[in-house]
Amino acid sequence: VQTIHNLLPDTVYEIKVKNKDFESEPVTITTDQEFVTLNVKRFGAKGDGKTDDTPFIQAAIMACPKGGRVLIPEGTYAIKTLFLKSDLHIELAKDAVLSASTKPEDYAIFPGLIESYDEKSEYNLGSWEGNPLDMFTAVITGVNISNVVISGEGTIDGNADYDNWWKHPTGRDVFGAFRPRLMFLNNCKNIVIHGITATNSPSWNLHPYFSENLRFIDIKILNPKDSPNTDGLDPESCKGIEVVGVYFSLGDDCIALKSGKFYMGNKHKIPCSDIEIRQSWMNEGHGAVTIGSEMAAGAQNLVVKDCLFTNTDRGLRIKTRRGRGEDAIVENVHFENIIMDGVLTPFVVNCFYNCCDP
Repeated sequence: VQTIHNLLPDTVYEIKVKNKDFESEPVTITTDQEFVTLNVKRFGAKGDGKTDDTPFIQAAIMACPKGGRVLIPEGTYAIKTLFLKSDLHIELAKDAVLSASTKPEDYAIFPGLIESYDEKSEYNLGSWEGNPLDMFTAVITGVNISNVVISGEGTIDGNADYDNWWKHPTGRDVFGAFRPRLMFLNNCKNIVIHGITATNSPSWNLHPYFSENLRFIDIKILNPKDSPNTDGLDPESCKGIEVVGVYFSLGDDCIALKSGKFYMGNKHKIPCSDIEIRQSWMNEGHGAVTIGSEMAAGAQNLVVKDCLFTNTDRGLRIKTRRGRGEDAIVENVHFENIIMDGVLTPFVVNCFYNCCDP
């Protein structure tokens, strides 16, 4: 999968592929219109790797009109959490790095459950491995938003290592909440992540949660192979996901489809569904494509094709636990044209998966 960067807005281009033996028919495209570009440096961001650039980038995000673009040019931007809003395009230019703080006190805490005023329902914000638990906000956080694109050739760096987030298995007892994700999308729709690199996440890299219509295209997700809980992409109770041309090399599952432990799965009954993964490379990591173990609402309609799995512990891994009940159904899983090299176990189903909780 090849991305063409730095095209002008509202411009007609003709694209074709050729080499010495082949030339394709041309395809004509017209790029989207763009109203304004908001360069974060004009809002005060320094990009020197030292100044806290969070308020300046956040100001540009909040000020960006529909049809505009927030441009983060070359530089290293020290940040805490950035919150997304609807109808937003953020471009991380080549050699631009969003460099995250590793201090727990720099992150807000999302409560797992907040009781409603009438005490009949609840508002779920935080999550940890399938349960509604208090968690730190992610480096990039979106809640109840739609129509967002994050694109470019830049990097989001969580800066996690064994001197900070990774030295504690979960972190809750030490830090007061569970470790942050690199990106957390809670009840979001129509999100595209394209071209960027995600690296050194404190825990899961990309965690869409009860979200719909998500596209992950030509991105790289990189963590050391001994880093804990650094899953690449973990859609949880999500519908309509396209993963194309993504490269994974990390310390846990490359892709793990989830739908909650018993409380969330039984309460909401929303499976992870309608997912296509193609032309991607899963290198290192535990499972290349995993279903579970937190899948109490099931998983259905998964297509994985034209992919390369190298040096992972598992190829397709399905794992669940006793007591998940009749909602935890896995169905319509389709693998086609998968090359596995150095994969210890190409296919495994485990219905008695062990976790460190009841």
